[in-house]
Amino acid sequence: MDKCLPVIDLFSNGQRDSGPVSEDVSSPIIWEDMSMYYLRQLASSLQDHDLQQKIDHEIKMREGTAKLLAASKHPAQMLEAAKNLLTSNTRIMTYMTELQRRKTAEVLGKNISTIGNQLPCKAKVSVSDIRIPLMWKDTDHFKNKGDYRRYAVFCLLRIGTDIYETSMLNNVDRSMTDLTFDDIMVFNNVPHDFTCKFEVYCHKLHEDLTIASTPKKLRKKINDLSGSVGRSVGKRLSGLNDTDIIGNMVLGPRFELMASGTLELKDAGDSIGNFDLQLTSGADVTTCELPLFGVFCLRLACQPECLVEPVATGYLNLVEEDKVKPYWCVLKNLSLSCWSSTEDMEVTEPLLAIPVTKNTQISDTDPSKSAGMDHTFHIMTKQAAKTMEYTLAVESKDELSKWWDALQQHLLDQALWKHACDYLMEIRSPSPRKKPAFLRKSSIYDDTPLADKASSRPSSLVGDLKKEDDQLSEMLNTLMGEAKQIRGENSYTTTV
Repeated sequence: MDKCLPVIDLFSNGQRDSGPVSEDVSSPIIWEDMSMYYLRQLASSLQDHDLQQKIDHEIKMREGTAKLLAASKHPAQMLEAAKNLLTSNTRIMTYMTELQRRKTAEVLGKNISTIGNQLPCKAKVSVSDIRIPLMWKDTDHFKNKGDYRRYAVFCLLRIGTDIYETSMLNNVDRSMTDLTFDDIMVFNNVPHDFTCKFEVYCHKLHEDLTIASTPKKLRKKINDLSGSVGRSVGKRLSGLNDTDIIGNMVLGPRFELMASGTLELKDAGDSIGNFDLQLTSGADVTTCELPLFGVFCLRLACQPECLVEPVATGYLNLVEEDKVKPYWCVLKNLSLSCWSSTEDMEVTEPLLAIPVTKNTQISDTDPSKSAGMDHTFHIMTKQAAKTMEYTLAVESKDELSKWWDALQQHLLDQALWKHACDYLMEIRSPSPRKKPAFLRKSSIYDDTPLADKASSRPSSLVGDLKKEDDQLSEMLNTLMGEAKQIRGENSYTTTV
């Protein structure tokens, strides 16, 4: 696996002429001649087990969703399956591109060792309050005239190799002035130089021009067609099996990429912002006439780890006028908080809080102010018009190196995360996934307890039920006896 093949070679010849791989993700299939074995081996050679597991999972999801799409008959089922299939294909392409990038860097020897180099911390990024305004013609929206167009719309968001999709809005028509998605998506371990790609996919509902809804119907169409195109071509078509149909044909609705946008760190904030939406130009998009306004709204929040996770903890000695006082210190959230002991940290406010902000300087201590301590450092910070200085000491050289690196790391995080470190942005909890619309409703058989479950019931309850059964049996026997007597008397009377 030392050979590094181009990403484009993983696709069929027909796919090669369509442009870059990353741009053609609207198709709900990936051609079967893609070398999945190559992808697995490439991930294995790079010893990236996490990415390898993701690829295996998405391949299984794609195969299962394709079969589900082939068997679906209800339009809502087909739309949901087509959406899931497109998402799985997009993830696989993204993983493939990332593997190719890593392998290329390895072959060319461009791997840069990060040992000894300080890197900024990662962050948690959330996207919520997504709205997309629509621009209908006045005759369509206000006068309720014109074509009654309906659409199904959903969005994809990606940061790196993490891809999330929103819920799908069905029956979008001229009565709606904007598209509102209630989804909350949270990305973890995001670097400071991230790029969030926002994509809008649309399907026109009343013109669902698919080849067929099931493989059997498609097979029949192909067989009928094979008789009129000649022997050689017809033989190829008639030789297709169901697997080929599922893998290489579009069985259901096709979602088109309508527009896309890009978000970066500068767009993060606590409030909802407006961003440009770049409309996609192409022949396929003309069939879907969703009247997008050209902007989209959402809330992008960033929460760097340095604001919520301790950068360093341990004992520090505060030197004040030849006096040394020990404190238990925690460096987090732009502050070096000091307590008298670790137990006090959970129950009381810090006795001392030293600001560590962009206006803070870390330097060596003047020997005249070290109070005879060997391993010391100096912190000077400015707040408004006030300058505060602190001298801190540790017990060993290793401890000094630990705190020095931690303080420098905290300053680096603030410099690169910029305004995201000025205050703690709220990260809302991710929205729970809705159950698919094609799940079977509960049946009476699902709610009926099995006979073997009676053994797990309390003994008193079982005894009561047994008594009731005996009483019912006696009543039935009595009624049956009386009925026989009545029938016997009637027959006797008739005979006489």
